[in-house]
Amino acid sequence: MEEAHCDRTEFLISYPLNIDEINLIPGSLGRIRPRDPKSPTYDPRVVVANLTCKMPTQHFKPYLKQHLPKRLHYANNRRIEDVHLLMERKWHVAKKMREIEKLRTRCLFNGDHGFDNKINSMRTIFIGHGPSFKFRKMVPEFENIELYNVMCDLLDLSPAPNNGTYGSLNDMLRNPPFSPVQPEEVTSPTPPLDPYAIDSYDLGCSCDDENKVEETIVPFNTSHLPFGRPAVLFHTHYSLLHHMEFISGYSRELALPLWASYTIPAQGDMSLSDPPSSHTCLRADPRVSPIHSQSCSIYHQHQQLSYGFLFPPGTSRVWGYLQGVLFRRYAEENNGVNILVGPVFDHNHDGLRDTVEQIREYTSEAPPLPSHMFTVVSSCAEFNTTVDECEEQIELLSFILPIREDNTEACNSGEPESQWVEDILQMHTARVRDIEILTGLDLFRSTNLTQVQVLKLKTHMHTFELDD
Repeated sequence: MEEAHCDRTEFLISYPLNIDEINLIPGSLGRIRPRDPKSPTYDPRVVVANLTCKMPTQHFKPYLKQHLPKRLHYANNRRIEDVHLLMERKWHVAKKMREIEKLRTRCLFNGDHGFDNKINSMRTIFIGHGPSFKFRKMVPEFENIELYNVMCDLLDLSPAPNNGTYGSLNDMLRNPPFSPVQPEEVTSPTPPLDPYAIDSYDLGCSCDDENKVEETIVPFNTSHLPFGRPAVLFHTHYSLLHHMEFISGYSRELALPLWASYTIPAQGDMSLSDPPSSHTCLRADPRVSPIHSQSCSIYHQHQQLSYGFLFPPGTSRVWGYLQGVLFRRYAEENNGVNILVGPVFDHNHDGLRDTVEQIREYTSEAPPLPSHMFTVVSSCAEFNTTVDECEEQIELLSFILPIREDNTEACNSGEPESQWVEDILQMHTARVRDIEILTGLDLFRSTNLTQVQVLKLKTHMHTFELDD
């Protein structure tokens, strides 16, 4: 339960919006739909635009449902409204103040449910009692979706397909009937081309030689994959490309990496510079054939798109600050970190990985355009232990960041990045399990943890909420 009061209510009549055209489900989470479902003038994008950053002190953020944080899993149903208002804690939303409300001398409520479920006040307490539960066992916090499998275990039933991760709560049971195992890899990496077997080729970039980014080919470096290589759980064709400062799993079908991984030591000397200009160009990697490489000429044909890098330097304000400032800070605070980054393709908003056919259908003749990017930051909680030496106490931060045309999700995006980028990251925090479902990857396959401990790690989400 979160504190709330009538005096802390946003009224949509104060905004440049035709409130007679909409129906609002009011309260701690505003949901907007057209009053007339067949209205030719109603456009949810216009509604969101008219509610975005319109007041100096605005206590909600408007989202199209496909732009809501992925951790909410709230987009893929026709019954879900197209527009949502994520309210600031303690605040409500309504269309307008009614006359009867003006005459009230006291508020009829002092609290409410239904705010963003990562807020601490939305949590509850789970108590299990009986012969199947361990005595006086305390377990870390978990999401309610994990309880269904436990209930099935208690009733000696086989769970139907569900959103939980079976086995993640085994530690609370005396004799759990199910023991999770590591999923089998579907596609192993195939060797890349011999870099000396083909002639060099041009990516269509035009810049001076001294501005070119060199591709350095090196032998396998395990420090960049301290917890094992991500396994691919779908049919595809990809190769591992080893570089001096990172490793990537390069998809030949998509002509881009499925993931890239690198480790930043504390006080690491990474050449993280300011975001480069759009004229920065890359030298072709001879281990990738021309037909499986993107070229600058493709982007010249699609001026609305720009390219970026999974390894620093970043080429947008958010990614530039994330890679150039925050990753460095995380490394200093945690005695080094491992960074795993990659694209997410979920253009139909069903919360599952798009197939190659779906990706090509969406992008047409343009380069494959991800809907989101994911980041997993791993560190070690053991004192004075680096991430590549970590035995068991692995700590994670993970994010699923939407790719948007602008930064209007942060109303102060006109200010320096230090004032708003972290707010966006924290809004789009996620579980590793969310990332796995969206990418078809399986992570943390080489650790000293049991599979149950690995699942607990993957299903935990860092909320960035301070204890009340």
